[in-house]
Amino acid sequence: MISYIVTKQHEKKDLYDLLESVYPNFSIRDQDKALKYGDIDFNGERADGTEHLKQGDRVDIFLPADIVGIDLTPQIVYQDENFVIVDKPAGLLSASDYGEPNAVSLVEDCMKNQGEYNLNALMVPYLVYNLEKDVSGLLILSKHEEGYLFVMDALNQRRISKHFLCPVVGATEDEDELLAYYAKDKALTNARILDKFQKGAKPIVTRYTTLARGETMSLISARPVTNGLHQVRAHMAYYDLPVLGDDQYGNRRFNRKSGAIGLALCLKALEFQTGKNHEYQYMNGKRFESEQISFPKCVYDEGLMDSLSF
Repeated sequence: MISYIVTKQHEKKDLYDLLESVYPNFSIRDQDKALKYGDIDFNGERADGTEHLKQGDRVDIFLPADIVGIDLTPQIVYQDENFVIVDKPAGLLSASDYGEPNAVSLVEDCMKNQGEYNLNALMVPYLVYNLEKDVSGLLILSKHEEGYLFVMDALNQRRISKHFLCPVVGATEDEDELLAYYAKDKALTNARILDKFQKGAKPIVTRYTTLARGETMSLISARPVTNGLHQVRAHMAYYDLPVLGDDQYGNRRFNRKSGAIGLALCLKALEFQTGKNHEYQYMNGKRFESEQISFPKCVYDEGLMDSLSF
């Protein structure tokens, strides 16, 4: 959700004027579409664009930042001589081979400005894992290969935990530990969840805690204990609790009916329990949290975000 509090500058203007002034890259076509489908609220009520403004009024836009035309430069929440952790907004690619804006390029530019980048010495940003374009949250990058290998080992040994915030369709338990077997398809682009072992399959574990419940959805904090492709999405869908907006594994009909376009998923927190007596022991015990949450309006309409503070 993108929020704006009206200043004295925009008093007595209408909402269309405000949107044009504050978000000049938010196209008229997308504005009209957002208003038609109820993706813009004015003081907590559905807007139609003709509202007359006064100082202190609140405008909420329930769209990804790239559609509204907001700068997608991710915030660097931590960096040292070895690692960078960035908070990626929804709408930004983690990496790109085609020159599109992406998180890796930001870190590369940062390293160049700090005199750290050296291709010959392989002092370049190494992306530890990818987050899809629609997914927001924390990315870990290493500034060299040794650090990259350390983080990869720590993830595989379950010494770095990821905590995802996501609305799912259906009513969840207060907390649960989901067990199954996991395999990739031949193209390595799709996860298959199995109830019993098959050749090439691996056991997976996903734990979740329920944070709020609405009429048709629940908001959970999900931790994939193991590290499989699309694990949270595929595993929750296997248990008939698909992530909102997930057309690949989830409930497309519900997504369309609720206006949920794009994955409603945020890698909200990272916790390092990487131990001591090694070069990177200073990372042990560190926790980082994302402030980039981009959920569709239906999540707020069901009150799932009301009791949470970020």
